[in-house]
Amino acid sequence: MHITPSLRPPEPPLYPSRRDALRRWEELEWWSCAYCDTDFGEKVVPEMDHVRPLAKGGLHEWFNLVPACVGCNRAKSDRDVVEWLLETAGQGSTVGDEVTT
Repeated sequence: MHITPSLRPPEPPLYPSRRDALRRWEELEWWSCAYCDTDFGEKVVPEMDHVRPLAKGGLHEWFNLVPACVGCNRAKSDRDVVEWLLETAGQGSTVGDEVTT
């Protein structure tokens, strides 16, 4: 029996590590914060955020993960993204503008 190598790229792991997620997002050219759209680079560190927090029943799977800057990820904390955005909407500042590393 002759086995032909698959021409499709390998599927990402179902439960990605931080490194796997960040590498995948960079390959897909999704290299900015999902919340404030700040581009990642030397001064803006990318993190992996759970849109629906694990503490509130969210899953550690691709559909629930987005890249986020440190400022947005810390500000959102363990709140649901809709709850967090509604809370920050009336504050008059950009969502992730407190980001410094």
